[in-house]
Amino acid sequence: MTIQEYVAEQTVRVAQALAHFLETTQEEKREWQPSFGSDATTTRSALQQVGECVVVNGYMAKLIRGEELTPVGSYEMGFASVEEAKTLLLESANALAEAIRTLPDANLEGVYQHPRGQILGKNVIIMPLRNMAYHAGQINFIQTLYGDTEFHVPPTWR
Repeated sequence: MTIQEYVAEQTVRVAQALAHFLETTQEEKREWQPSFGSDATTTRSALQQVGECVVVNGYMAKLIRGEELTPVGSYEMGFASVEEAKTLLLESANALAEAIRTLPDANLEGVYQHPRGQILGKNVIIMPLRNMAYHAGQINFIQTLYGDTEFHVPPTWR
């Protein structure tokens, strides 16, 4: 197995886990944005976090494939349902995984221009996975904030 194949596989697995965490979030809490502090600063909802992952996955797939990039205007997706959010997340992860699988070995040491600076290919392919893992943890945290302390183990983790 190549590093590209492994990262592609793990990218899909973390997207499946993220979709599972969204699904196990209470329906009325999927759009909830907890407020903290006296300035009522709000966080992002579970659905907003999944939206970011869909956008980032698509952007990074384009970057890896060498396609023209347009600035990300918004991470807001406005999903019609949790099923739509899960479908778009998994589609974006699968498209990203395919881009990662086809990346030539030489490109792992190549430099990619990202809005945050130049990044080596070996780091580009792992960034979206890390992003989805981070947001999976954020959704787990939202669950604990409304009192759900059960860790909903994704079936892909067994």
